[in-house]
Parts: sequence; structure tokens; C-alpha cells
Amino acid sequence: MGSKYKMTGCAKFFFVLIILAPLAYVGASYYNGQDGIQNIKNLLGMGSEQTREPSGDEATTDLQEQIEKLQKDVKYFEGEAERLKEELEACQQARN
Repeated sequence: MGSKYKMTGCAKFFFVLIILAPLAYVGASYYNGQDGIQNIKNLLGMGSEQTREPSGDEATTDLQEQIEKLQKDVKYFEGEAERLKEELEACQQARN
């Protein structure tokens, strides 16, 4: 009498996907000099990865860059609004 249960191709695929693929990733990470388990924990949000706080100068520079970008955006959208107002007026004049 044969075995009661047989492993199908789909079950084999999921076995490889769930068990062997993460093991291969961890092994490759260690081979490349990284901490594979910590990488997985960080990916899943379980790691206690310490974030580096930017220094005062870096934070100021970042904020200034953001301010300049936002000012450029405001100028662009003001010009676009003005152009659309003129186009609307031209359409209304052409209609009348």
C-alpha cells in the first residue's frame, strides 16, 4: 500500500518559496558581508533600526532646499493660473 499523501508540484513550489528562498537570501547576504537576518527584520518592520538624526546644518540645508522648491512651484502655478484666466476671458469674449 502506497503512502496516503503525496506532495504535488504546487506544494513543492510553496515549500521552496517559503522555506528555501529566505534561507538562500540570508546565506547570500552573509556571503556579501551584510546581516541578512537584520535586513529581513528591517524589511518587515520588526528591526530596531536606529535612525540617524540629521545635524542642525543638514536639517537647515534640507529645509532651505524644500522652501526653494516650493517657491518655484508657487511661481509656476501662479503663472499657470494667470494663463488660464486669460484663456477663459478669451473664450468668453469669443462666445459673446
